Amino acid sequence: MEELEIEFKNLLDYETFAKLRDSLFKDIEPVTHTNFYIDTPDHQFIDQKIALRIRDSKGRQMMTLKIPQEIGVMEYHGEVADHLLDDQYIPPAALPSNIHDQLTTYPIDLSRLLIVGALSTERRETPYDSGLLVLDASCYLDCEDYEVEFEAQDYESGHEQFEQFLIDYAVPKKTAMNKVQRFYTRRSELIGK
Repeated sequence: MEELEIEFKNLLDYETFAKLRDSLFKDIEPVTHTNFYIDTPDHQFIDQKIALRIRDSKGRQMMTLKIPQEIGVMEYHGEVADHLLDDQYIPPAALPSNIHDQLTTYPIDLSRLLIVGALSTERRETPYDSGLLVLDASCYLDCEDYEVEFEAQDYESGHEQFEQFLIDYAVPKKTAMNKVQRFYTRRSELIGK
């Protein structure tokens, strides 16, 4: 399966996170999932500016390859066996065919895939305007952060709706890198690279 993801993000402080949680998401039970990020020892995915992860959520493991586009991110998904999370290394044969096919177009050594770390998120979602509003609290590498996302079908209208949301709810603008970027930035800080 593949889809074009168009989303807008804003980092939050805890106070703003709690305000949004207690107003817009007060009756919504959070869902917890963990992203296991995959790369090679010499960071070939980072070098290509693409991301590969396995998301463990509700007993299912979904692998996703994210490839940035001019607008949005093309995502390729495929379910994988849960035993992949038992080992640090990911054999090329375990890759869903649609993901494998995309990766063979990049100079990446698929025989060297390994899980480099994990990020857990407590997520709440609710319909908002013509999209989906998402409130996340994420923990990774001794760090916790909060963000609000707006997933849209169209860039222009989605951008307008998200900007208006930030104004309507007095959310201070704070540009957010995506989760995988925040994870790798924190990882680099810890290992000194």
